[in-house]
Amino acid sequence: MFCVAAFIVLVLMAAVSARYRRYLGKAWNCTLRRVTFRPCDTTFKQDIKDHLLAPLAVRRPGLVGPASVTLEVLAVLVVLTTIWSGYTVVKSGVNLYVYGTCNKQDSASCSLGAEACAIPDQTPTFGESLAEGDVIGAFGNDFASLGKTFSAIPARMQNWDAKDYLPANASYLNPFDEKKETALEVIDPGCTYCLQLFQNIEKAGFDQKQNLTYIAYPIASEDGYKFKNSLLVTQYLEALRLNPLDGAKTPVDWEILSRIYTEKNEAGVSWQSVINGADPAVATALLQDWSAEFGLSPAQVAEVASVAASDEVAGIIAANTELVEESIHTVKIPSIIFDGRRHDGLVSLDDLD
Repeated sequence: MFCVAAFIVLVLMAAVSARYRRYLGKAWNCTLRRVTFRPCDTTFKQDIKDHLLAPLAVRRPGLVGPASVTLEVLAVLVVLTTIWSGYTVVKSGVNLYVYGTCNKQDSASCSLGAEACAIPDQTPTFGESLAEGDVIGAFGNDFASLGKTFSAIPARMQNWDAKDYLPANASYLNPFDEKKETALEVIDPGCTYCLQLFQNIEKAGFDQKQNLTYIAYPIASEDGYKFKNSLLVTQYLEALRLNPLDGAKTPVDWEILSRIYTEKNEAGVSWQSVINGADPAVATALLQDWSAEFGLSPAQVAEVASVAASDEVAGIIAANTELVEESIHTVKIPSIIFDGRRHDGLVSLDDLD
């Protein structure tokens, strides 16, 4: 183990100073034998230890023995740290390729990926498992997560067609045109980056070039939902899809989404921020007022409210959640499927253009 650690250290030191390069040949020979479970047939290990311990032997001979043991322990730590670092680099790289984030359990924490609201992974992290004394679980969960990422590589390489993932009762921002391609967003009504994506879509005229639809996916958290009224808004959106307003140029569910994402109240506060911070009763009243403003009669508003709380809508939301998690496999909101790809996180104007 000492030879392996010495080789690792010498590789780094030789990169910055030529004086250490003459040791690399012996270090590699010794390391190669050790990793193939053969004894080291050189004096390299002893030479290195003698070189390191010689000054101590002159000043404090009694400390040579403990220092030698310490070097062996440090060697083990260097090797283990190097192995874990290499594993982490590989895991982060594969996650970045497959999911657009180097940290699948907290996608928003990875600065290398696009900005997004993370879909939290409820599996304990490696550190959390170790803190609880669950060493087997720590390694088991981590390796299982990496295995799942590798299994998703083919999906990342596939040609993505939004039509394969459309939800039931899909509605379109503009009248459906058979001549246009279809684009599918996965959004949370409360996510700021969904707001920014919607605004980018409008600025780029993307919605005029694609048949744009969406899946409303309220991001769950340990104590409910990341944005407390996301489920409520999603319920109303699905209820409006089930009860479309005849003759409406733009579906009412899209009118409400557009207001949440692009408009502000009289105080200049984004309606998304208002909804996110509102008491559920206040948010419900807003959704009903907007529905009436966009053309629903009082009876239709009451019907939508009833349907929003129904088992039918709960079933649709559950099916959409399964669609997002088991078929689309995204860990970032928003995600959007178009042009044969799944784009994770906030998509820029240039990429939408």
